[in-house]
Amino acid sequence: MDKKYFFAALFLLVLIFACAPQQQEAPPTTTKVSEAGKEKVVEKIVVEQPKGSPTLTIVSPKDGNLIKSSKVSIEVNAENFNIVPVGSPVKEGEGHFHVWLNSNKRVTTDNKIAFDNVVSGKHTIVAELVKSDHSSLSPKATKLITINVESDYVPKAEAPQLGIREYAVESDDNGFYPGTVKAKIGETVKINFKFRDNSIYFAGLDVKGPFEDIKYKLKGEQPVTREFTMKDETKITSYWPASGVKKATLIVEVEK
Repeated sequence: MDKKYFFAALFLLVLIFACAPQQQEAPPTTTKVSEAGKEKVVEKIVVEQPKGSPTLTIVSPKDGNLIKSSKVSIEVNAENFNIVPVGSPVKEGEGHFHVWLNSNKRVTTDNKIAFDNVVSGKHTIVAELVKSDHSSLSPKATKLITINVESDYVPKAEAPQLGIREYAVESDDNGFYPGTVKAKIGETVKINFKFRDNSIYFAGLDVKGPFEDIKYKLKGEQPVTREFTMKDETKITSYWPASGVKKATLIVEVEK
């Protein structure tokens, strides 16, 4: 064959191949092929990704942080979990936060919580996701960190709790027995009065003090109890009801 015709034929073949439409490769897909008579039915299979378990994060502060303030602000974050009002119907994947600073607990739907008047020292922060009825998730979703605080807050010293002084005192026309008792300022003084009927005028006895008057009648119900707060030395006096004649005095002294 003449070389001129050979190269012309080769060039024509290359040109035809270049101009022909090329079949592109389809992107890989997951398909299911089934026979229906002579037809092939191709269906796409949709694979659903499982939803993740609820997770909880303490965004700030970070574990071991030093807080130079009497106010500790905490930020938490929940994922794969819907925050709904406290007391809502219980549903999976819904609820609210429980957050503790030491033993101080907050129940909230807010992801930012502040604790005021925090004293200096080491403190523990615990956060938990809970259901609408306050019960824990299964498995639990909790986080715990510790922080250090440098605070200028100094709590006021609490006044000592004063107790109750309780006495049993007998009484007749001639006196109180004992005739003197003691209590500290601020204490509650509780006296159970018992009356000696055999040594009391037939009309009975009236007893007056920093409390509701006692009007005792012979053979009456006993003991008769009265109480008051000690403010200063106190005198309690008995009288004959009819004449108002003074009979005896009980002194409550201030104990130093």
